[in-house]
Amino acid sequence: MNTLVERIGDAAVVMVSGVSGSGKTTLAMALGAYGYEHLSIDRIMWRQHGMCGRDYPEEMFPVYLAEAETDLLSRLGDILSCGGKAVIDFTFCKRDKRDAYRKYVKSRGGDSVLIYCDTPLTEIKQRLHIRNLTPGPDAAIVTDAMAERFFDGFQRPGDDEPHIRYSVGQVF
Repeated sequence: MNTLVERIGDAAVVMVSGVSGSGKTTLAMALGAYGYEHLSIDRIMWRQHGMCGRDYPEEMFPVYLAEAETDLLSRLGDILSCGGKAVIDFTFCKRDKRDAYRKYVKSRGGDSVLIYCDTPLTEIKQRLHIRNLTPGPDAAIVTDAMAERFFDGFQRPGDDEPHIRYSVGQVF
């Protein structure tokens, strides 16, 4: 069996997908050792606006998310134009969003790989209980009810969508 890094190959962009608490950020940060610049929608949101529900009202989340995504795409375009590599740490919970990012990367001459962090809901909840104790740029507070909603609403990649399924403990 090939390691995860071998399966990624020489893709310019790795899209790390999964629900909150699935291990996206941990995986994305680990890919930094392989020359990938970590682009995190959560970090952009935190840097620009702080924590939802504390530093800004929840109804502003969609507006701020759209702004953060514009910033992320701009930075991604800059990285690709310089021949660099990036790992995008974003839920990518909908197929159309994943397809749009693939198209964006391809239009700029790059190849992308989708990694889906496949983590059981029970483990996600356990991780979130711990993570919720110290919220920060990589750790928005997520309740059990939110985790269940995110998990149930997530459009997992099917056999017709190129992706790498990643589980904790898998050979990196």
